[in-house]
Amino acid sequence: MVISKKSLKKGILFGIFVGIAWGLDGVLMGRVGMDPIFTDEAYALSLGVSHTSFAFSPLVTAFFHESFCFMWVALVLLFGKQLKQVFYLLFRTKKGKAAALAALVGSPIGMSAYLLGIKYATAPYASSISVIYPGVGALLSYLVLKEKLSVRAVIGIVISLTGSFMLGFRPSGNIPDTFLKCIIFASIAVLGWALEGVIIGISMKHIKNEDHIEATPQQLLCLRYFVAMISYAVVVLPAIRGYALAGHIVSSGMVVKYAAIAILGALTYLSWYKAVDLIGSAMGTALNSTAALWTIIFSALLFGNKITPSLAFWGVVIVLGVFIFAIDPKIFKKQDER
Repeated sequence: MVISKKSLKKGILFGIFVGIAWGLDGVLMGRVGMDPIFTDEAYALSLGVSHTSFAFSPLVTAFFHESFCFMWVALVLLFGKQLKQVFYLLFRTKKGKAAALAALVGSPIGMSAYLLGIKYATAPYASSISVIYPGVGALLSYLVLKEKLSVRAVIGIVISLTGSFMLGFRPSGNIPDTFLKCIIFASIAVLGWALEGVIIGISMKHIKNEDHIEATPQQLLCLRYFVAMISYAVVVLPAIRGYALAGHIVSSGMVVKYAAIAILGALTYLSWYKAVDLIGSAMGTALNSTAALWTIIFSALLFGNKITPSLAFWGVVIVLGVFIFAIDPKIFKKQDER
């Protein structure tokens, strides 16, 4: 892929914004999750919230996050007269159905697990571990899709996985007793997001375009959020008896916070797709991984969280590994020759 100088600069700016926005999204979601309704079980029970709903409260917040993300992206497509194509893709095409399956893996599983990880050990740790999903996705693609992996990619994956392992194996600072749960849920998020990418890869590789329909990334993103919203509303919330908690979130006005944070979530994906369009998926994904570092920075600047040496060091190692895996230096050589 040959990238012009102008596209490279614009793509990097969009990619940097993606990392900042996703990092801030995670920190703010974690902060809202510190409300007594999510942390004080006796208080939650007094409001009619069940024990199960309290234990899995991040799944309720994920419902609001994904629902508002759908609303914001749908508004963008509505003004661009593209919204009806989203539902055509979902109900009339194989690619749309494959994207829906990917959404089920990536959101109710991936996003829920990520927010549970934040609940049990704060956003910096959950984010630092979860950003290794591109490397895990590459390994799964190698096993399932028989895609080749270069020596550079293997080295980068090993570095990021090592950083993630060390971050979980040797944490420092005020580590909660529930830290192991964070590791487990963050790992589930990694697997969910990695599988989402593999399913999309399978659909792109083996499913032909139908009726000459060329789905835009924005339409697929809107479809993803729509499927996530419906799955949470119809399956997840009833399963955990979460509607009492959801009702309190609405009546207390906390829902406005989720609506505002979801703007960041929607902008993150829209900007990521733009970055991928300009500089390719590899570099766009690598810049997305900087969210781990931005999460650490925002946690310290906005809420005074301590940045431990272990968290800072292994966070940098993880992001470095993703960059080595994702970015081919030849891209810059080709760009310089133009």
